[in-house]
Amino acid sequence: MLKVTGKHRCVAGVVALVVVVLMLVVPPGFSTNAQVERPSDRKASGFVHEPQLYRTLFHTVFLLNEQAEEAERAGRTDVAQALRRAFKQEAGLEVEQGVVLDRLAAACEQAVRAVDARARAILAARRANYPDGKLGAGQPPLPPSAELFALQREREAVVLRYRDQLQEAFGRSVWERFERWVLMPLDAGLRAGGAQRYEPVEDGSVEYSSETGNLPTQAGESIVTGSVLISYDPETNLVTGVATTELDYAAQDWYVGQVACSLRDGDGNRLVSQSAYDTDEDGVVSVIVQTVGQAGMAYSAEGSYKLRLVVQDTIGRYLDYWDYPAGVSAGTGILGYYAWYRGRGPLQWRPTWNRFLGRLTAPLQRALVLSGNPRFTANPITAATDHTHVDVDVEVRTAADVIQPGDFAVLAISVSSKPPGASVNFISGTNVNVPLNIADLSTGRFTLSVSKPGQYRFGVSVVDVRRPDGQGGSYSILNRVTVNAGAVTDPPLTAN
Repeated sequence: MLKVTGKHRCVAGVVALVVVVLMLVVPPGFSTNAQVERPSDRKASGFVHEPQLYRTLFHTVFLLNEQAEEAERAGRTDVAQALRRAFKQEAGLEVEQGVVLDRLAAACEQAVRAVDARARAILAARRANYPDGKLGAGQPPLPPSAELFALQREREAVVLRYRDQLQEAFGRSVWERFERWVLMPLDAGLRAGGAQRYEPVEDGSVEYSSETGNLPTQAGESIVTGSVLISYDPETNLVTGVATTELDYAAQDWYVGQVACSLRDGDGNRLVSQSAYDTDEDGVVSVIVQTVGQAGMAYSAEGSYKLRLVVQDTIGRYLDYWDYPAGVSAGTGILGYYAWYRGRGPLQWRPTWNRFLGRLTAPLQRALVLSGNPRFTANPITAATDHTHVDVDVEVRTAADVIQPGDFAVLAISVSSKPPGASVNFISGTNVNVPLNIADLSTGRFTLSVSKPGQYRFGVSVVDVRRPDGQGGSYSILNRVTVNAGAVTDPPLTAN
């Protein structure tokens, strides 16, 4: 049973965001065949510990869907909608891709729980050595369990198998975009944050490294993960925060997880907060909080992570076996912020049961561009013409640190439907650059010609968001921008 609290909606404020509203008009114009400058095909090397990353991904998706079902049963359809769309809209997933992710997340959760059940039997037998959570006089704690380490590797292999299935189902192009949204920003943030690991060397000892990696858990160390997600749903006007902490099997031998999640406004005021600890001791505990948004306000979600020490000696000191570092190495990814804590001892004795790990704060700072390849109402073009154009108005509302002067969106246009035998020539090209002005509208124009009169329908999508580099080129800032989430479709289209 998952531990989830704070599921009820509370009144508060709205996320800092950028909104691009597309509105089309059609009067006389012309084009070239300019090619859109695509985001670079960057590849991240040395990703963070992938089993934990994908476990967090799949579990978060499963948890949100599970709570959405509960909200639907309670008649809270707006809450359910916001929960189902959280994460997916920030990842820029299409509906079909979201369905695939939901299916694999549920299957992964079921498979992981099957391994968990075997581990819990071993953990229960080991805990039986400490009646009432206490060591006997002169009794040493048990050494780490080789069986638990082996099961942890099996669990990690299960998660990676579902990662591979997700990659296969998405296909190359979608997966590369998913990597850019999920893994690359996270990996870069963890590197910048000084994430640490310990690696075995040839003589069997352990060597310290400051790099990230995707090695499986090594015998002699233990991992606790924490994540916090913030999401804004423009249709329901709800802000959702999710914080989760999860202990590997070696950690569950000595600790119980505790997590708190809060939503804060732009001034840092706490709007809603809940906490929970792992009452059934299955190694994972999550908290979901929601608040109603108010236009023009900025929000952040904060996750706070603690361990409860559960074994005492005869004089009341608590055993902190793995001695996890206090502090957080975190990166911004699609899950908001993510961290892991690696403990490898030596064991410590502490006067209280409380072991604070750290906090993660996830600001909602991505730009939000309205919605995925909107298609516009078919309207008559009454005569063959070589000078018709489609105007696209772009409105930006966001925190000033997200969009900077000179930033622009790359828009693409396509023909959704046209009269039989008709042809459309985009004389100015199928892509245009539209400046992003925070305080004002800006307009992009597609110039086109048509070979015959009739009903035409066009679609427009945002394919990139870019920042000038001062050399006549640009680089993408798409990983800070949520594209195609919630546009008004089918606005009126007029034609000459």
